[in-house]
Amino acid sequence: MTNEAQALSKAEHTITIIRPAQAADAQAIGQIRVAAWQAAYTPFMPEDFLKALNPAAQLESLQARLSAPSRDFYLAVADQQNQSLGFYVLGKPRFESSENTTELWALNIAPHAWRRGLGFQLMQDAIIKATHFAYQRILVWCISENHAARGLYEHCGFKNTGETRSTTALTGHPLHEVCYELQLNQIKAAS
Repeated sequence: MTNEAQALSKAEHTITIIRPAQAADAQAIGQIRVAAWQAAYTPFMPEDFLKALNPAAQLESLQARLSAPSRDFYLAVADQQNQSLGFYVLGKPRFESSENTTELWALNIAPHAWRRGLGFQLMQDAIIKATHFAYQRILVWCISENHAARGLYEHCGFKNTGETRSTTALTGHPLHEVCYELQLNQIKAAS
């Protein structure tokens, strides 16, 4: 077995712990977010915007929010061998939506941990948490050209709603997004 195969085999059998984030996790979350965005969004966002991202931006605000998790803002971290490798955020929908809906604001994984199943594990945990919070639906807005993310959402049962939007608010350049949804009551009925 080659060293690469041994490393992959070991990674596949590493235990992942997904837990509620704490204020002390804010710095690691910022680092994961910036690294993930710089690696994944290069085709979709201006290079100068991505290079200017700062892991410490909004650190105090994030620490404060993590000190008081709620149904309207919940962040979980995925750890392997005491190292944070990814996270997701569930929050109140940023745009008008039906009642009992949450939005997946973010799902970011450190680039060196991509393609190991962490995205799927984090999504499954987010679905369980949303159900625990008594939501009936999860929305996620995704850059329409981000086929890797769209594939993950579809693999996890999300359906394209056909709703799209374009915004320049984040980067100053147009981002084209598509909306996905998962009806949680259909999952309960199927199980």
